[in-house]
Amino acid sequence: MILNTLKIENLRNHKYTEVTFCKGLNILFGQNGSGKTTVLEAISISSLSRSFLPTSDSLLICNGAEQYNIHAKAHTELGVPYHVTIVYAAGGRKHISSSIGESLSPKDIIGELPVVILSPDFKAITFGAPEDRRRFLDALLSQCNKRYVDEALNLKRILKQRNDMLSAAKKTGYCDTVMLDLWTDSLIKTATEITIRRLRFIKEFTPYFIKAYQKVSSAKENVGLQYAAKSIAEFIKIDESDKQSILNAFNAVSKKLRQEELRRGTTLFGPQKDDLYIEINNGAARDFASQGQHKSLLIALKYAEYEYLYEQKSEIPILLYDDIFSELDEERTKNVLHTVVETGAQTFITATEADKIVSALPAATELKLFRVENGLIKEI
Repeated sequence: MILNTLKIENLRNHKYTEVTFCKGLNILFGQNGSGKTTVLEAISISSLSRSFLPTSDSLLICNGAEQYNIHAKAHTELGVPYHVTIVYAAGGRKHISSSIGESLSPKDIIGELPVVILSPDFKAITFGAPEDRRRFLDALLSQCNKRYVDEALNLKRILKQRNDMLSAAKKTGYCDTVMLDLWTDSLIKTATEITIRRLRFIKEFTPYFIKAYQKVSSAKENVGLQYAAKSIAEFIKIDESDKQSILNAFNAVSKKLRQEELRRGTTLFGPQKDDLYIEINNGAARDFASQGQHKSLLIALKYAEYEYLYEQKSEIPILLYDDIFSELDEERTKNVLHTVVETGAQTFITATEADKIVSALPAATELKLFRVENGLIKEI
């Protein structure tokens, strides 16, 4: 996929920005707070309907403005044009239209403009909490499979209803067991589908990750991935992917935990409790990896994400690298940039200075440089 032009209105400090990109490497450089990352956020919103940073849409609106507007024009590898427009007003819902239709919901555009994003904020994937790794899983699977998006949204809805019932039961001492059983059955069915898809994904994705780690790092560590279905671990083998066995396991754990859930007023089982173990030399990376190994693991995960997404979508994803090279030494910078250029993917990089990146690039790399100052972009 190639992003041709991007128009931004009233997004953070960009009151009005319209820019045309090259199909190779696009470097946006400038001081911190100049608005570099906002350009990547606009691309992320065009692809995923949300920023890749943990913020609300209302906080993205430029001071004094009532709404933000983003319009992107792109084309596929075969030259098929694609466009998407997203308008958001504070307190309202997003208005989304694209080549596939009008009045769309956010889930309709996810995966249409595939992206792989790497930011310092993503360090938590390798050493943070389980929810950080689940977020990585969900984001990648959502771009690959719209059915997974539906299941994830359904899980969120079911958990809210079920938790409301359990919370009310804790406060009042009364529980409508018939209604609770209905919500429990819905949870078990959805949890089973999500668990199966995650298990299958890890089995498919692990070889990509192992290969990528060897490519981006000169180290010789053994790495791997394991999915931990924590709430049903005692009822089923961790690598089990048989639907009926997983369904039975969730039924068993729901019965075991019913009284404790009523006492605590919340759901205690389901895929929202699971984790992804990232292993290095047969130990948990979170506990044993060095700082340099954490960097290499994260870059490898993202490179593997690119390869996997490309194969699943049959379309080259766009790469967004937000200020990652300031944390990499010269060797890793060169390895990452050469790997990026080899992919042939359109790439966007933000940095405070461009010299370090340009000097590490292979000769004849297709390149555009943009200086960003106070929400204004100037091509160099």
